[in-house]
Amino acid sequence: MESLNEILTNWYPVFFILSAVIALTVWAWASKKKARLDIDKANKLILKRRYRNGEISKKEYETRIGDT
Repeated sequence: MESLNEILTNWYPVFFILSAVIALTVWAWASKKKARLDIDKANKLILKRRYRNGEISKKEYETRIGDT
């Protein structure tokens, strides 16, 4: 029991820093993924608006939507 207490006491800062690094890594990954999804959604909305306004043809619209 003393060894467990010693491990928890001595290694607490290391475990805290490690958990903070893991949490920040997961947060950064999720933020990047959400930003990518938001950009893709915005691109699709822009293409849809350009198609409705007649700036691009139906074929070009369908091709670009398939690419995104």
